[in-house]
Amino acid sequence: MAPPSPPPERGDAPPGPAPGSTAAGTLLATRRLMWLLGLPVLLLLVVLTGLEYHQRMADAERAVARVVDERAQELAELARPATEHVNDLRALLQAQWKQPPDPGPTLAAALGPRRIDGHADGWTLDDAAPEMRERYGQVWWAEPDGSAPPTDWVRRAALFTAQARVVQERALSFEATWFAGTDLNVSFGYPHVSAARITESLGLPSLTAIAELRTKATAAARERLTDRPFERSHWGAPYVSQLSNQLVVSHSADVFVDEQHVGQVSVDMLLDELQRRMQAWRGDQARQWIVDEHGLVLADSTDPLLAPARTGLGNTPVVRSLADSLPAGLAPLTLDALADGGQRLEHRSGWLLAYARRKDSPWTYVQATPETVPHQAILPKLLPNALIAAALLAMFVAGQWLMSRAFVDPAMRVLAYLRGLSLDALQPAPHLGARWQPWLDAVTDTFRTQRELQHRERQREAFKSAIVDNALAAIVATDAQGRIVEFNPAAETMFGHQHDAVLGLALGDVIVPPRYREGHAAGMKRVRDGGAARIMGRRVEMAALRADGSEFPVEMVLWRTEVDGEMHFTASLTDLSERRRTAEQIERQREALRQSEKLTAMGGLLAGVAHELNNPLAIVMGRASLLEEKCERSPELKADAQRIREAAERCGRIVRTFLNMARQRPPQRHGVQLNDLVRAGAEMLAYTLRSHGIALDLELAAELPEVSVDGDQIGQVVLNLLVNAQQALAGDDASAAARGPRRVRLATGLEAPRTTTAPRQQRVWLRVVDNGPGVPMALRDKIFEPFFTTKPEGMGTGLGLAVSRSLVREHGGDLTLENTFEGSSFRMSLPISGLADTAVAGAPPAAEDEATLGRLLVVDDEPEIADLMRAMLEGAGWEVATAESGAVALELLDEARFDAIVCDLRMPTMDGAALWREVGSRHPSLAQRMLFVTGDTLSPGARQFLDVSRCPSLDKPFTRDDLLERVRQLLLN
Repeated sequence: MAPPSPPPERGDAPPGPAPGSTAAGTLLATRRLMWLLGLPVLLLLVVLTGLEYHQRMADAERAVARVVDERAQELAELARPATEHVNDLRALLQAQWKQPPDPGPTLAAALGPRRIDGHADGWTLDDAAPEMRERYGQVWWAEPDGSAPPTDWVRRAALFTAQARVVQERALSFEATWFAGTDLNVSFGYPHVSAARITESLGLPSLTAIAELRTKATAAARERLTDRPFERSHWGAPYVSQLSNQLVVSHSADVFVDEQHVGQVSVDMLLDELQRRMQAWRGDQARQWIVDEHGLVLADSTDPLLAPARTGLGNTPVVRSLADSLPAGLAPLTLDALADGGQRLEHRSGWLLAYARRKDSPWTYVQATPETVPHQAILPKLLPNALIAAALLAMFVAGQWLMSRAFVDPAMRVLAYLRGLSLDALQPAPHLGARWQPWLDAVTDTFRTQRELQHRERQREAFKSAIVDNALAAIVATDAQGRIVEFNPAAETMFGHQHDAVLGLALGDVIVPPRYREGHAAGMKRVRDGGAARIMGRRVEMAALRADGSEFPVEMVLWRTEVDGEMHFTASLTDLSERRRTAEQIERQREALRQSEKLTAMGGLLAGVAHELNNPLAIVMGRASLLEEKCERSPELKADAQRIREAAERCGRIVRTFLNMARQRPPQRHGVQLNDLVRAGAEMLAYTLRSHGIALDLELAAELPEVSVDGDQIGQVVLNLLVNAQQALAGDDASAAARGPRRVRLATGLEAPRTTTAPRQQRVWLRVVDNGPGVPMALRDKIFEPFFTTKPEGMGTGLGLAVSRSLVREHGGDLTLENTFEGSSFRMSLPISGLADTAVAGAPPAAEDEATLGRLLVVDDEPEIADLMRAMLEGAGWEVATAESGAVALELLDEARFDAIVCDLRMPTMDGAALWREVGSRHPSLAQRMLFVTGDTLSPGARQFLDVSRCPSLDKPFTRDDLLERVRQLLLN
């Protein structure tokens, strides 16, 4: 309010009106004029808007009535197929009732008597073939006398079900079609429903008991026909179907023959179609119902009807009346006026109700729409009028604002702006005149510059913090006294300490191992005193301490920073544990590769040595065998010869085992005796075990079945287990005396089946037990890992047990470490193959058959070998010729006839392969009767030639029985 004017001094002009009062008077006069001009216009707009509102509301009601009538017509179309279907079946039965067509004997033959507790209960199709039930559905006849259905009824049933089946297959909304007799307890329909399900749904014990229920239904039908004689078909109340346990509604028609009521045709229609149609009609806010003539709801757009589980007490309707489904506030509707067709539209309690029914429809469509829905559609169309009114009001307000703007105090706006700017940097600046704007802009720029500098500083700090927090390396910072001031999340993960728990603690007490803390403290003191930092800016590997007390290697980079004149030290640490483990594993793999190369070289050397030993071993074994035969009269000489032969055979088995180990070929599975593999491994390591003072005990089960395995691979596993046991005992000298003599026990056996199974489901097992120090509990889960070993450096590669378990599992078995009180026990189990349940012993030499004897040619560049084979074969009754080379053998073949050839595979000038090719070109029939004797089966060329030629072979060294058996098999084939 303006202050009063001072009294005028003498000589002054009289004061004019106060500026504030003049502005107020002008503003008031303008407001009055604007209201006098605008009020009639506003009143006219209100009247026009009201008229348009009533017109559009009437249009909306007519649109709703049109939609309701269209949907009532759709319901009539939906019910028409059921009505036509029932009328067609009724007309069919009435037309051919007295003389139904003969369908043949199939239906009558398919009907069978039904019995309950030994008593007859009518005739049904329950026991008929599925195709008969698919064709005729269900036919049952249950007269009290138990008689079979008459021929006329069987024909009527065939006529009815044939027509019903055709319609049922096309109309997916039909559940079932049935005919029920009036005075006779007979019914037939499609599809098939078992008699037990029919009686269960009706709550009756038998079909014959339906007669009483049929009598009551017939009386009710006749009473209905008396009240409404012209109504020959009607719709019933909804109920739960016997077939699908879903809600259905039935349409029935009475069948009359010669004005006599003989039965009723009915079709069950699924209410799912009504509900689906309702879902398609569903509006955003409107509610819709489909109601039958009894006022029961058949479909609801908001609350769909769901059929409950059947109780066994009949079909109980699960629908509700329309009165119970209407929204709150609506009075119950009266649908009696729509019985003959028609529609209504009315407003009740804020709802727009519309319902309609066609004359040929059994259902009424009801729709309740909130009155707000048409209002929402109409009001936007009245927007132009509202905009005009708003424009007028805006003009009034704008005029007042323009007048008021000239009298507003700019200083108050500036003050308010400065006050808001101090709180909010986004405070908008007021628009003032040219007098106020320059200094207002200067104040605004000053505030904005200050806030930008503060924002940049906060951004820089947040960026640095984000780098530290998200760094993969652990970052730890301390002050000059060594107290922790920063501990990022990576450091929390690496050391196991929480950030808040370590702040302010001495770094040496948190992550430095105790043995290094004194040196760490001395280094920190030296740097604080101005001494040189020896590790500053360099990558240094050192040991760190976790929260659980474990030490681990880290790589550290340390640098110094100064903040506000205070010195800080920051370290970036990287965990080297995984890198060290990776490097150690790579080194172990390199060592394993070197060991593998050594083994490969040793295998080649072993193969060469074995080949050179095979020839003299073959001579020793053969001559010892011949000498044994010649000393029949001298038991002492025979015993000496037998010892020589057995020793030579043992040497041969050892050489053969070496060769099998050195072979590099794909796995070849065949029947193998596990005991033979164990004995071969024991013989190979017998000397090594004895030299280390280790006793070997064999406890091998007799008559073990053969196992289908690769003998070389499983033999390698057995040998590896024996070597592990020997090394464990040999390296345990300190505590061996306390446990007694060092022993290794090998045992085999057959697992007893848990249930009665085929022999192939059984397994054989091998157990290797030693009384050494055993495997520590902490290492039991790791000993089968590749490159893990408990042996001293240089004694193992860590691959033996891993490879052994892999080989055993490839054969369907397993290799495990058993729990023992002392020592270690490894158990290998393998599944057997085939049907054999006893061990296959070496077959004794077959008796010589004089019919198989003939002439043989022995070819070998070793005269001793050739003479030995000649002596063995001639002793068995063969006529033998020898040749020292392939060329001589070809000359002999051109001069004489021979039945077979026994030839060395590896010879100078012309080897066995070249001789075989020459024999194949000159004497083709003899090329397939060649036996190749060789000690070079390790050679890839030899194995490839034997595979191509398909000729049998005999490995050196061999026994007399082996040679004779191979020659005999050669001639028999």
